[in-house]
Amino acid sequence: MSTDNRVRNVPPTRMQLLLFKNKVKLATHGHDLLKEKMDALIIEFYNVLEEVKDAQSEADEVLTKAHEQLGVASFKLGTYKLKEIGFSAPETMYLHASTRNIMGVKTPKLSVKKSELPYPFYNAESTSSALDDTITAFRSYIYSVVVLAEKIATLQKLAYEINNTKRRVNALNHIIIPRLKNTARFIDIALEEEEREQFSRMKFVKNRLQGEAEVIEVEL
Repeated sequence: MSTDNRVRNVPPTRMQLLLFKNKVKLATHGHDLLKEKMDALIIEFYNVLEEVKDAQSEADEVLTKAHEQLGVASFKLGTYKLKEIGFSAPETMYLHASTRNIMGVKTPKLSVKKSELPYPFYNAESTSSALDDTITAFRSYIYSVVVLAEKIATLQKLAYEINNTKRRVNALNHIIIPRLKNTARFIDIALEEEEREQFSRMKFVKNRLQGEAEVIEVEL
């Protein structure tokens, strides 16, 4: 047994043997729990990955429609007029960020808060309904982008946690548990050798005492 693959400077006592056997049980139990967690995280990762693909497709579709609406509005109002209205637009949409828990992993939760204006920021009489449709379309795109960003960030968090959990599982499986088992085995072997040596000494002493007793009986 290699001394590099066990815990060093451990006295070979029965107390230590019991201690390391318990450590092996705890480490094995911890390994099993982490393995279950990793498997569950991987399943969740692929579920979110599918959600990312769907959210990406939806965002692309919404953006295409928004550009189409923008083209219609540009044709009816002119590019200069659209830019003028765009520069005068107030901030009405705000990003709100919080967190949620997925199997012990904190992931971002994003939402868009919209404040209603008491009156339109542009003159409806001098514009076209195409402008309203364009604003609505690009607001929808913002919502879809926020959803996509949340899912991508969640995917990254899950990937990081999976890799971290995998490292811990591998460390337990290939380093910590074998080291604990080898240490327990080393102590067990050392105790067995000590018992054999003690038995040999006792047998030697017994034989010697019997020999001396026989000599005394002969002399008598």
